[in-house]
This record gives sequence, C-alpha cells and structure tokens, in this order.
Amino acid sequence: MRQRIDHLEDLVKKLIQERQPVSTPTKITVPTAERPSPEPEPDLSSGTGKTVMDGMHSVYVSGSDWHVVLEEIRELKRACNEDEDDSMSDYSIAPALSYTVDGSSLLFHQVKPMEKMEILSTLPSRFEVDQLISYFFDLAFPIHLPPILHKPTFMREYNEHWENQSRTSFIWLGLLFSILGITMLAYHQHGEPPKYKGVSEPLFQLYRIRTSQCLLSGDITKCLPYTVGTLRFNATAELNRQDDNRRGLWIMSAVVVRAAINMGYHRDPSRIRGISALQAEYRRRVWYSVNSMDDMASFLGGFPRMTSAISADTAEPRNLHDWELSPDTSVVPPSRPLTESTLATYLIIKGRLFRALGRVADFNSAPTLGSYETLREVDGALQEAYQGLELMSTTAAPAAVGNGDGRKAGASADNMFPYFGMLGMYHSGVCTLHRRFMAKARGNTQFGLSRERCIASALALVEMQQTLETGFYKYWQTRQMMTLAAMVLCLELELRRKPSDRGGSDGNVATSPDSGVLLGVLDQACARWAEAIGTCEEAGKVYRLLVSMLAGFRTGAGKGVGEDVGALEAPMVPMEGLFELLSPQVGEPNGLSALDKDLSSIEFDSDVWDAFMGYDEASGSYKSAPFY
Repeated sequence: MRQRIDHLEDLVKKLIQERQPVSTPTKITVPTAERPSPEPEPDLSSGTGKTVMDGMHSVYVSGSDWHVVLEEIRELKRACNEDEDDSMSDYSIAPALSYTVDGSSLLFHQVKPMEKMEILSTLPSRFEVDQLISYFFDLAFPIHLPPILHKPTFMREYNEHWENQSRTSFIWLGLLFSILGITMLAYHQHGEPPKYKGVSEPLFQLYRIRTSQCLLSGDITKCLPYTVGTLRFNATAELNRQDDNRRGLWIMSAVVVRAAINMGYHRDPSRIRGISALQAEYRRRVWYSVNSMDDMASFLGGFPRMTSAISADTAEPRNLHDWELSPDTSVVPPSRPLTESTLATYLIIKGRLFRALGRVADFNSAPTLGSYETLREVDGALQEAYQGLELMSTTAAPAAVGNGDGRKAGASADNMFPYFGMLGMYHSGVCTLHRRFMAKARGNTQFGLSRERCIASALALVEMQQTLETGFYKYWQTRQMMTLAAMVLCLELELRRKPSDRGGSDGNVATSPDSGVLLGVLDQACARWAEAIGTCEEAGKVYRLLVSMLAGFRTGAGKGVGEDVGALEAPMVPMEGLFELLSPQVGEPNGLSALDKDLSSIEFDSDVWDAFMGYDEASGSYKSAPFY
C-alpha cells in the first residue's frame, strides 16, 4: 500500500510540473512585505497580507494569519544579515488552499436539483427522525446552535409535514435536512449510538447535500419562510467540521447576509405591520446570528466584513426564555439581565464579542496600517466584550425549553465550555490586533501597550493549551489559535535580538517576562504539540517547526545585537505565575489592564476541566463541541 501511495504521489507531482510553466515555482511562499531594501530597519508592521499565486490559483492570505507572523520573523533575520536557518525552512507550512468542491460551492449549482419525491425518499422513518429531532433540541446537544428556531412552532409544522408530505415546501425540507445533518455531525464527532456506528459521517454528507438541493430547488431569492434559518444552520454545520474551511465559510456567510437583507432582516421588525411579537423577536435573533456569523468568518479568515457597510437598525434580541414567547404573545417582555441564563444569553454575549472581533478584521483588512487611536478604540471594544465573558463563567445553564416555572439548572459543561472557547477567541483577537505594532514598540514607547497586550494574550493561550485534550487538535480553529500564540512569542524573542531605534536593548523589556521565561513557555507549548502528533498531519509539522525555531534561539548567541537570547536558560515556569511578571502597576500607561491581571486568578484544574467539558470515561472523549 505504501508503494502504491508513493507511486501515486510521484504521478501527481509530474502532472503538476507538466501543467505549470517552467518559471513558475511549485512551492507557495507567503511574504507579507517586499524584500527589505538595504535600509537597516524595514517597516514590517505595514504588511496587510499578500495575494499568492501557484500557477493555477490566486489566493489572498491575510496579514493576521500565523504563516505571516512566521514570515515576519524570517524578514527580521534577513534584516540582521543572518543566514536563514535551513532546518526552519524545511518545516515551512503552506496555508491551506481548498480546491475541492465543498462548503460554499454546494450553494452554487455544484449539486443537481431533485424532484421532491426523490428527496423525500431519503428521509428515514418517522420513528428515527423523531429520535434525531429530540436529540437536536436536547440541552445536552454537544454542538452549540443559535436559538433561531422556536421549538413549539417547528414541532407543529413537523407534525403537519408527516400528515401530508406533498404540501411541504422545499425550503422547510431543507431546514429539516440541515437539522438531521447537524445531528449526524454531532454523532460522528462526539460519540455514535450503536445504530449509527460507522454511518454517521456518510449520513452527514448526504444530508448536507440534500439541504443544498432543497435550497436550490426552493430558490433562496423567493423570500420564503425559513430561508435564512436554513442557510444559517447549513453554515453552522460547515463551521463545526474539523477541516480548515474558513475561506468557504466566509463566502458562504456573504450569501447568508445577502439572503437576509433580501428578506428585510436588517430592518427592525417594529417597522413591519401585522407581524406578531413572536415573529418579531425571532427575526431579531436571526439577524443577530447572521451578523455574528459574518463577524466570525471575517475574523477567522482575515477578510473584510460585509455587514460593516450595511446600514441596519435591527435591535439586539432580548434575553428571554422561550416559554415567554408564543404565538399568543402580544407584547414582548422586557429583557432579563444577562446574569440570568436563557437560550438567548449565549447568542447575545457571543454576538458582542464577535462584533468586536469583526472590527479587528476591518482594521487589519485596510490597505494601509490604521492609526493607533483607532487601534485603541477597537481594543476598548474587545475589553468591553470581555466583561460579558465573565458573566458566562458565573451564569447557570439555560432553562429547559417549555418549563414554565423559569427554574435554572446549575452550571454545567454545556454552558461553561463556550466560555473557554470564546476566551480563546478574545485572546486571538488581541494578538491579531496588536501584533503589527510589536516591532514599532521597540523604538517608541507609545506602542508599548500593544507589545504587552500581545504578549499577555499569547501567554494566556499557551496556558489554555496546557489544559486541552489532544483530540481538540483535530479542529483547525484550535491549531490556528495555539500556533498564532507560539509565533507571537517567537516574534518577541526575535525582536529582542535586534537593536532598537534607540540603540541597545529595549528599555521596555523590564515590563514583560525575560527571554528565558518565554523560552520555557515555548518549551511547554512544544511538549503539548508533541503529544498531539498523530491527531492530524499539521500537528507534527508545527511541532517540528517550533523545535527548529527554539534551537535557533538557543544557538544564536552573538548573532543578535540586543538581548542575548541564545545564552539564556529556559526554566519551566508555572503558568499561573506568568502574569505576575508582566506589569508592575495596573493602570500605568503601558501596563496591562485589570482584566488581563484577572487572568492570573483562573486556575485550570484537570478534574474541573473534565467536569466542564463532560469527559466520558467509557469512550475516553469529551462530549462538548469545539470552541465555536
């Protein structure tokens, strides 16, 4: 089998070489700035991304991608007249380019329309579908879903469907298939019942194709009920897949946004005559969820947002229990405080964070580097969103749908795990926002805030990495966050090997951990990547890359002009003590904010982590979904 694989690989390489011009390199490189001129100090912080071509494809790689941080480190080495470490080049990891017909392409006629009876024949028996629907609406469902579907209304329509299937619209069928697809994805990723052992993944693929065929046959331009909800659930399934599909997700989110605008979701329902209070509130939820999808997809992919250019006036949904909303509701009750958990609480808090992350995407997508005042405004929005995350760590789990007494369950894995996931997103946002000002901070204390905020969040991500079970490295979002954190710390070490504009080592170095501590932290990150080898191909590549870079720092004594990184030892520092080393006083001009200081009080105990994430000893896995 190995010989056959090697033979096929040789054939593919020959075909690629035959299809490409002789002058076209087959290796994709990711430069973010022009090669440095003879000037001693190239401005690396202005890189906002690069369009990469490999002879057949043209792909934009954003300036916030960790590959770009790696390239910046290499540019720094060249600026110091150093020979690039060949071993480091060997472990370069090209950005993933999705060439397969997948994800968003399912919405663009890559599937063939089918007759309704042929689609209906794909549905399992009602008994099976009843079980799948019940699991989908269960509070223990491991994939976190936007609460955009009113269960009592859907169940009434569900019963009507089985009474007369010929009257069911294509769009409603698409909604049903999207629910079945998400349920099969949950089985595949978090444990299959014996009945679906080995078939949950093929069934997920079948149901996602059927969803797209229903959307195609039903025509999303006709503005029929559930069009946007079906598209949104379809995007949820794409988001929770393990493979890196951020480009397709970003394109798909644009389709969802346009479909929502086409149906007027960007205008508050108070403008619509004859609409019920129930419909109005759920339209707000749908639009809010669509906005969050656009914000998140833009941030993850490093692309501009679509919704930032839209004049929308739809109000934020209210924090209400589903039992407070029914077709008979005449007036929507006032919103409950976010300290009281409902099915809408997570949607609201997540939406506020993603809105701030969307502003990060806008700032980094600009063709030129924005002003530092603008950066401070975006950073303030991130910190404000962080305050909402703190509520999630103390809020009880959502009350069950339909329980009229309003009781609340205790804190559980189902609402604690999203807190850790969004905490990781927050720190990724801080790193992405401030990273391009780290080099400027070497010569100008005005930018010291960026340096410290970036280092603090990178350290926080590595701290979280120490608690992650290796199975989570299968998800590209996890790998992207943790690799970005390591690259930021490597960038800081490389910057310390350069002379600052003021000459000598940087005076701000006293406000952040010394280089030996950073090397020790990177050693710990390396150890975690080593444990993840085998979960996916990229984990091994990242591990070898980090090992090579760390070896370069330790053997590079004398090459750098600034702080002698290579001569330092790398002590294994307790992660909980790192934040004590960062800033002498909270509130100083270049000091860390109080919220970053508070991170040092977070204790990651393995038993508590297992409880939060629902560790199942029988299967040896966690039941909770990945970060998003």
